[in-house]
Amino acid sequence: MVGDTNTVLVADDDPAVVDRLRSWLDDYQVEATTDGDETIALLETADAVVVDHDLLTVSGAVVAAEIERRATTQTIATLRESTDAPDSLCSIGNTLVKPVEKDTVLETVDRLVRRARYNELITECTSLATKRGALEAGGDTPTDVRSETVQRDLDALFTELDDLVESFDSDDFRAAFATCEFGEATQPRRASEHS
Repeated sequence: MVGDTNTVLVADDDPAVVDRLRSWLDDYQVEATTDGDETIALLETADAVVVDHDLLTVSGAVVAAEIERRATTQTIATLRESTDAPDSLCSIGNTLVKPVEKDTVLETVDRLVRRARYNELITECTSLATKRGALEAGGDTPTDVRSETVQRDLDALFTELDDLVESFDSDDFRAAFATCEFGEATQPRRASEHS
């Protein structure tokens, strides 16, 4: 799942930091920049982002504010000089304090890429479930070829989701459901149990 098909955006105003992070992330496609406006332009194409918290755009707006506005914080890690400054991003466990170690960066980026893949899979499941519902509403039965194909695709997505979720820890779950209100703890169900 993690590898050279995933794009990681690295953005810091210090070219040495950018070069170091790029060299560490050689298993990924890396887009790197020292420019805030370019960072904003590249956000849409990145699976994961490692960005300096204080990176500014030419117009003076902080990149972090744009990231927060786009509500993609579950796949963002911010670089900071210390942990003392308040974090404007609501990212969970994604603050890296400089100087950062290679293993920490690799572990964080792997986590962010897994979260991005989770988001993609949920979107794909929603699309296929909608398609299955439309087929059923149109009179298709579960044994019709189109319904069987959609169900097979859904089952494959559920299997990948289950495997991915097994690698999640509490921070990943908090990031995935950051906008939810939590009640009593319940045993999570496997994705395949929802079909």
